[in-house]
Amino acid sequence: MSDIWDNVRSQWESIRHAVEGDSPRTGAGAAFSRGGIGLSVNPVAITGEPGAGKTVLYDALIQAIRSGDGDSSRSPSVEKHTTVLRSGGRRTRSVVTVIPGQVSAQREQALTDTMRGAASPHGIVHVTCWGHNRIWQRGTQRDVREVLGTQGQTVDREAVRAWHLHKEVVDFRNLVDQIIDRQLAKRLRWMIIAVSKSDLYWDRLDEARDYYIPDTGSAGTESPFGILLRDLENETALRLSVVPMASRLIRHKFLHGLPEQTSQLDDSQIGTLRTHFSQQLQEFMVSERLGGRHGSP
Repeated sequence: MSDIWDNVRSQWESIRHAVEGDSPRTGAGAAFSRGGIGLSVNPVAITGEPGAGKTVLYDALIQAIRSGDGDSSRSPSVEKHTTVLRSGGRRTRSVVTVIPGQVSAQREQALTDTMRGAASPHGIVHVTCWGHNRIWQRGTQRDVREVLGTQGQTVDREAVRAWHLHKEVVDFRNLVDQIIDRQLAKRLRWMIIAVSKSDLYWDRLDEARDYYIPDTGSAGTESPFGILLRDLENETALRLSVVPMASRLIRHKFLHGLPEQTSQLDDSQIGTLRTHFSQQLQEFMVSERLGGRHGSP
């Protein structure tokens, strides 16, 4: 049986130890910046549910976020960026497309234009957040309360988190099924699952790890997300990685009226997470550019 999931878990734990200061921190990761006009290679798509933190993750990678910056904003439209990855003497240009999470005509058009075309991405960064999605619209917040109420559930943080996780799995299932059936991203070579906002639940990081990374043994105890990721590994030759990530210090409120949740890490520790994420992205992008073999690391 493939040892990919042992390797993925080992990488996750090495990042955790680096953040907590239990092991030497690595040097600076790859540097990203906005690029100008020129030859584009390594097209990348950033996908995920609404409020998972897709745009802020991109902004963090290009170092467009600073301590004390104002709150992020909703991004209902497709975002396309030309980005340059610099590592040592290497420069790799990439077109990064952020697909809006909200179900809309713009989202469907972005999926069609970006994922189904002749220039479909070589890589996908799929952003998750263990149910800590931000709900942008008050109307949606009311809908969540009504749904949970009709199901007889107490409207608390865990119930709202479970609601988001269900939606996240439905969204990821659709993506996985279309990749396996080769309806989407036919040139795809790699995927990173970015488990974002991990600073909000760092004390429960083991639970998040076990939710997103398939079990190394029997699939019977896996989460719905883990089962889908195992299917993707079994049915494709993609290189896969699952890493904890945090883009910035934030405060999070599941719904209006519920207690606020604050970051359990500091700026330096979040910087360590961003460094490790950029190194993983660099590894996949440079390997693809140099013609590295496909398949999981």
